[in-house]
Formats: sequence, C-alpha cells, structure tokens
Amino acid sequence: MSWKLVTGYGKQILNPDWPQIQQAILEMNGTRINEVILQLIGQGSLFVEGGDEGRYLVVYFPEDHPDTPSLTLSDLSLSGPDVRLTVQTPSEYAAKHAVHLKLVLHVLEQFFHTGKIPKDVRWEIDNTEKEADL
Repeated sequence: MSWKLVTGYGKQILNPDWPQIQQAILEMNGTRINEVILQLIGQGSLFVEGGDEGRYLVVYFPEDHPDTPSLTLSDLSLSGPDVRLTVQTPSEYAAKHAVHLKLVLHVLEQFFHTGKIPKDVRWEIDNTEKEADL
C-alpha cells in the first residue's frame, strides 16, 4: 500500500507512519491548521477538516470508482445546534458531522492499518443524511 499524508502545513509525506498521522491531526486547531488529508493512492482519501474546539468534519472520497459518492462520518449521539468548523472558511455543520477527536483517530487508524474505512461507525452518502451500506 502506498500512502500520502498532506499536513496542515501543506507538507506531503510519502508512506507516513501512524505517529506522523496522529501528530498532524493533533496539530489541527481550526485557525492556522484546518485540513489534513490521508490518501491511499489508487483507493481513496480521508479529508479531515476543522479542528475548531476539538470538532472535525471527516469525508471519504473513493478513487477506485469515479461514480461512487463521497461519504461523511457522522455521530448520531451529537445533537444540538450547528457547529462552526473551518473548512477553508468558517461554516456551520450539523452537530452529528462535527465529530470528536477520539472518533477521528479511530477512523484514521483503521483506514491506515487496513486500507478500508471502518464499518463500525456511521457514514452518510454525500450530504443526503442516508446511511451508507458498507
């Protein structure tokens, strides 16, 4: 498997190790650093956006089939008003899409070790709010 990590500094690391990936996520703060991308070349990419107050938007973009929609990580236990996240610019996102760091690290670690997004979490198809059937 061939990996590429794009850090919040715009630095690209080929074939990163888990500590490098974890450190890139921990440095996200929603202001100076608000995006990290982990790409399995030829398979897909996880985009992690935000970091504002410990909340993140995670979207998976598959590469293997161009017609396959992107998937957004969601946590139905998170409810309430929309959450402000910096995804290029500050925007409002449903609370269920502004997930906590623990879940982000779980998803990234599973993706990194298996090459597949985990099935034990909830993914929604694009922004349809329909659960993806993995």
